[in-house]
Amino acid sequence: MPTPVVVLAVLAVSVVAVAMIDLTRQDVRVLPKWAWGLIVLVAFPIGVIAYLVMGRCRPWDDPPDDDSIVASRVDTSEAIDRPAARSGVRPAGPPLILATGLSKWYGTAIALDRVDLQIPRGSTYGLIGPNGAGKTTIISVLAGLRRPTAGTVTLAVDRRKIAVLVDTPRFEPWLTAAEVVDLARHLMAPGLPGSRVEQALAEVDLREARGPVGGFSRGMLQRLGLAACLVGDPALLILDEPCSALDPAGRREVLDLIGRLARTATVVLSTHSLADVQQVCDTVAVVDRGRIRFEGAITDLLARSASVFALQVRPPATGLVDALRDRPWVTEAAEPVPGRIRLVVGDTARAEREIPRLIADRRERLIALTPMTNLETAFLDLTS
Repeated sequence: MPTPVVVLAVLAVSVVAVAMIDLTRQDVRVLPKWAWGLIVLVAFPIGVIAYLVMGRCRPWDDPPDDDSIVASRVDTSEAIDRPAARSGVRPAGPPLILATGLSKWYGTAIALDRVDLQIPRGSTYGLIGPNGAGKTTIISVLAGLRRPTAGTVTLAVDRRKIAVLVDTPRFEPWLTAAEVVDLARHLMAPGLPGSRVEQALAEVDLREARGPVGGFSRGMLQRLGLAACLVGDPALLILDEPCSALDPAGRREVLDLIGRLARTATVVLSTHSLADVQQVCDTVAVVDRGRIRFEGAITDLLARSASVFALQVRPPATGLVDALRDRPWVTEAAEPVPGRIRLVVGDTARAEREIPRLIADRRERLIALTPMTNLETAFLDLTS
């Protein structure tokens, strides 16, 4: 049976090991990491307690001034005038949010890798990307909910005028919808009248909702979270998958609401639905593997796919595909499914004139010829 001394020694080693592992993963303040590591190792248990109380950064702390990390710094000046970080990005005016070199590491895993963003004032800005691309991490850093490992975020809006809707909002189950929204009003903008609660609930079609929110469906909770954001009249609204739990009618209403909000606020929207982004966003960023593959006007992104056509004829179409490949204005011709041809051209105008002529000369039976100018095509081209 182990003696008390052995038990205490094992406990001490375990506590020091946990503290050292935590030290490698967290940001620190007051002293550099090497100094805290030395204190933890040689001054147990006082060193561990000092690190946890004084050295370990908490989410609500101001960014550290340690040279080992360039942290997020906030400037609430009214205008920021800096050149675009990448060619092709043309903000409509001074950006409301300017992010430069954002990186976020979790141990050896890199969630964000030197991300640059410019979000124009008054825009509806869409963040799109595959699962695990880093969209939620970007939103959390912009909202101040997570600290970047490196990089800066400059805001031209008071943080009290920022509202954030997380992917799956949760509320105390015994509260009513009106109580939830009224609590948000007291926290965000206590000077606004109580009538704002009813207005916010009406905007998301929850005015008639009764009873505690513990009985609400996920879609109703999503609407309630949006109402809690709107009640404070935010200047910047950050939405993470706002339509993920809604039925088609609810999705249409929320998208219409986002479109109306763009007249008075800047909206940052993260979603997996490319159709939603194409309907309501004027600016878009494509995120993949923690990096920005494209940022700019959605029309510029759509233009990337303007030289791609979907051609459908009655199969077999092997001879037509070979004939297309011989044309000097064709970059790529493939038949992934019998009778369906994906055609990439170098001269769009010439292709539009000659494709119908070629089909007629070969006496092919044409079903459809469609320019693939959609967000999905451009997105796949960037992330594949």
